[in-house]
Amino acid sequence: MLRRRVSFARAAMMALAVSACSRTPAEPEPPPAVSSAPAAARLAWDVPGSWAALDVPRDGSRKALYKVPRAANDKEDAEVQVLSFGLGSKGDVDARFDEWFAQFDGDVGAKAKRASFEVRGMPVELVEVAGTYKIALGPQSGARKRSPVEMVKDDYRLIGAAVRAPDGGNWFFRIVGPDETVQSARSAFRSMIESAR
Repeated sequence: MLRRRVSFARAAMMALAVSACSRTPAEPEPPPAVSSAPAAARLAWDVPGSWAALDVPRDGSRKALYKVPRAANDKEDAEVQVLSFGLGSKGDVDARFDEWFAQFDGDVGAKAKRASFEVRGMPVELVEVAGTYKIALGPQSGARKRSPVEMVKDDYRLIGAAVRAPDGGNWFFRIVGPDETVQSARSAFRSMIESAR
């Protein structure tokens, strides 16, 4: 009786093994979703020693974020962002600058200081505006993409740059914060742009 149970158990195990071998393999996992905009080549730059690097998500347009210590008379630090949108239309320089100008009261874009130069053969466009800066505190909606609730910051300044990488993708650098702090960080910000490679 014991022998029969053992051989029945062996037969059952062999049947399971054979049926497992004859099954079709499981469907492979679908590949992860891919962005419609091709990726731009990675750019490198030097960061001033007094700036603190902050964490950024691994994916998305924000590639780096830094805190710039406030100048003596300012109450807040400034912030530097580095953005890349790949090779798609979201990397359009004029559209990105217009978006930054819209964060200030009035038509600051009309009075923006502009300059252009080259860094290691890469064209760079620079803009600078100052005035009352608005920080959205809720989702943006409507034709003008405005938040119904905004924090207003007087005497703010923004210096922004678009660096066209050799592959044609644009990288955007911007410092925004209290006027005196941004003014005092101007040369460090310019050095950061000029170190791009």
